[in-house]
Amino acid sequence: MTLSLSEESKNSNNIKVIKEVFEDSEFDVINKKVKFINSATLDIGNSILDIAKYLSEIKNFIKNKKWVELTDSGIFYLSGRTCRDLASAYQSWLFQSKIPDNILAELSARSLAKIGSLDSLKRKEIISRLLEGEIFTESDLTQFSSVKRKTNFDYNNQIKKAMDICHCLTDAQKLRNFKNIMIINIKQKEEIIMLKNRIKDLKKNRRN
Repeated sequence: MTLSLSEESKNSNNIKVIKEVFEDSEFDVINKKVKFINSATLDIGNSILDIAKYLSEIKNFIKNKKWVELTDSGIFYLSGRTCRDLASAYQSWLFQSKIPDNILAELSARSLAKIGSLDSLKRKEIISRLLEGEIFTESDLTQFSSVKRKTNFDYNNQIKKAMDICHCLTDAQKLRNFKNIMIINIKQKEEIIMLKNRIKDLKKNRRN
């Protein structure tokens, strides 16, 4: 299998670290164990996603009260709370995410569910930071979710500011800005669709 540049870079760094810490005679043994650990970590992440997917599919067959009874019955090798968190996480965001397996392996089921409970903007920020290498504890996510965004929006004042800016721009500047405006408009439409879908899912879950 061909390694990506990031994988090659990581392997190169691993070799460098191992050589700095261990004796040359120990290199092969340690390197083999490191590779096994990293491979197993990816398997953990992949398994978490599969488990969450199948739990969510089972949940779709039964109503909420029966779902709690089923997950608390001991039929699964996981606690009822963990099963419900994984199913919730999959239905709210994991089903469409591209989170690497090694990152999934570092997040608890509760953390995954908490990410799914965030509004779309906060969730996108968390996912973006996860992809950049940050790892969040359950406590971090609880604090993050409690941060309130300013909701005051003076519509008339914002329109006036926009018109003032437009009047100051030359025709050439307006044309250059048009492309950016179109891109922003598309992104905002995407946000609206995500919010509508989120509301729809919440209403569906309440009915169940």
